Amino acid sequence: MARPRAIAIHIPVHSWSKDEIVSNAISFGDKVFSCLKSVGLEVWTKRFILPVLPENSLGCRDIEHIVNEISGSMGDRILVAFPLSPSSQCLKELHSLSNVDSAYFSTSCGDGDCIKKVVEHVYSGHRNVELDLFTRFAISFGMWIETPYFPATANISNVLGFSAALRYVDVVSQALLYSRTQLLRDFLENVGKRLEESARCSNVAFLGIDYSLSPWVEEGESIASLIESLSNSRMGFPGILSTIYALNTFLRGLIKKVGIRHMGFNEVMLPVAEDLVLNNRVRESFVTVRDLIAYSFACVTGLDMVALPRDADIYRIALDMLTVYRVKNRVVAMRAIPTDFDVSSEVKLKNFGVTYVARL
Repeated sequence: MARPRAIAIHIPVHSWSKDEIVSNAISFGDKVFSCLKSVGLEVWTKRFILPVLPENSLGCRDIEHIVNEISGSMGDRILVAFPLSPSSQCLKELHSLSNVDSAYFSTSCGDGDCIKKVVEHVYSGHRNVELDLFTRFAISFGMWIETPYFPATANISNVLGFSAALRYVDVVSQALLYSRTQLLRDFLENVGKRLEESARCSNVAFLGIDYSLSPWVEEGESIASLIESLSNSRMGFPGILSTIYALNTFLRGLIKKVGIRHMGFNEVMLPVAEDLVLNNRVRESFVTVRDLIAYSFACVTGLDMVALPRDADIYRIALDMLTVYRVKNRVVAMRAIPTDFDVSSEVKLKNFGVTYVARL
């Protein structure tokens, strides 16, 4: 069923006092989420996004305090994005936060030296770390971007507002496969209207929707299934890249037709562990890491939520993703899960179920 995937509140920060961050997040969150409820908009996940943390502003224990205080006060699981500079001390100690499962992290790299440092800090000791931590960490290539999608996001404008992401693969599929375009348009206009009403109710600005098409691990919500239907081909075979590009073109046209403000990536997303069909294509080795990197030329996160085999060179993979950014001139991100397993082995993830180690 189509609905908002996430509502993210963008929290401005000036003093970097952990207590002030908690207080503001709770205050703004109560306003926005109560108003969303009053207009009848069901929210699947609730999120907060902070600006990029200055070096030496918050320690890892401060981050844990912020997450626990917000979730404890609001009586719900609240996800919080902490964008970290590549030289952040907390990035070096990220493994110590593996049990804080509502904290999401990212960093941004624009050259090979930065990538080398991040790989050394985050991935070098992965054998002693819960794999779920890597589902909550991403590298953005080129620059930061502001989006309700986690983990690769930052409140770069440092202003107060809220944004939305959508779970709407089913209505997009209906529109493209069965010409039920009005169903899709009605859904978007209804969501947009309620988001604007919530902004007026809460006096917190509505910043926009990220129209990115993202899957979930339920029947009818696979992007790979839609791509295969549109291309009449299997993921990993010729014709898939052009179909992804066509799907992105459709999304750009949709934004113009609907006229509701937008922000973020606004592209097809292919997170392996979150897509039932893509997950199986990886297990069958029809889709490899090389394929996923190639798909990144036509979608925002072609290398996302993918489990890597023990012999994977994450530094070289990340360099390829940086090259994709340089050619594409649009932000791309990578969320890789390093393992000590062989290709096609099962990997069990806390919030996503079973995924499979991809062939390089």
